Amino acid sequence: MNQRDAAEVLALSERLLVASHKGQVDSVVQLINKGAKVAVTKYGRSPLHLAAYKGHIDVVRVLLKAGCNLDIQDDGEQTALHRAAVVGNSDIINALIQESCALDRQDKDGNTALHEVSWHGFTQSVKLLVKAGANVYTKNKAGNTPLHLACQNGHAQSTKVLLLGGSRPDSKNHAGDTCLHVAARYNHLAVIRILLGAYCSVSEKNLAGDTPLHVAATLNHKKAIRLLLEAGADSRINNNAGLTALDQAREHNNPEVALLLTKAPQVNSHCDHMSFVLSPSAHPQVVMTDGCLSLILVLLEVSSC
Repeated sequence: MNQRDAAEVLALSERLLVASHKGQVDSVVQLINKGAKVAVTKYGRSPLHLAAYKGHIDVVRVLLKAGCNLDIQDDGEQTALHRAAVVGNSDIINALIQESCALDRQDKDGNTALHEVSWHGFTQSVKLLVKAGANVYTKNKAGNTPLHLACQNGHAQSTKVLLLGGSRPDSKNHAGDTCLHVAARYNHLAVIRILLGAYCSVSEKNLAGDTPLHVAATLNHKKAIRLLLEAGADSRINNNAGLTALDQAREHNNPEVALLLTKAPQVNSHCDHMSFVLSPSAHPQVVMTDGCLSLILVLLEVSSC
């Protein structure tokens, strides 16, 4: 190829980038037929990257049929699948999946396409990727799984899909946070309920020794505190500084949370008594010697449970 021919191909290739970005499908077909090659922008993005991000499904189909590289990564190490995931375009994600694109390529931050759609809460796209076999366990450079990101942003439906797809709610990021820590920190009550319903641990500690209860107490998240206590969170656990969740609430001047936590052991004690009283082997005298005034008093107090 002489210099003139090379210049013509380069010009065609640059026009292909523009046409792909604008969704000009007829122009894309013509340019490919004239010999346009795959060029990239100054950010390393191919025509497929551009069309995928802009949602031009017809252009994407033409480029795929022409045999373009599905998995080329831009300067941020994102593939066309990443670019479609960022905007949650399920049609384009599906088209790329059907052409057997790589599902688990990680970008410069360690995020896969599943991380992206989970972060944004694009539930339909989450379903597509999980069904196609995307790895739900992959961690990004902060140690977060896709489930961590869905929980951080309060995306309840995406959280459900990821759990059904096998995500582990007790997986920890590099700060030692489980998904419940994250949901408690951002006070996403619906997500907390879903995680508790999936039998996640309520007592895991992060690197600071904090349980989700410590986190919620520090941030004055009263409703989250109630949910965690109802699920059996232990308010007596100390973090690395030797502080309980109650200590944290007091230190951060959260009196209502402190009151909830102060009452928690008493309520749990009453519930324990009632469980014993109702057991077949229970005897009134045992309950009497356990510090209660009478069996009747215990039964009356159980309304606190």
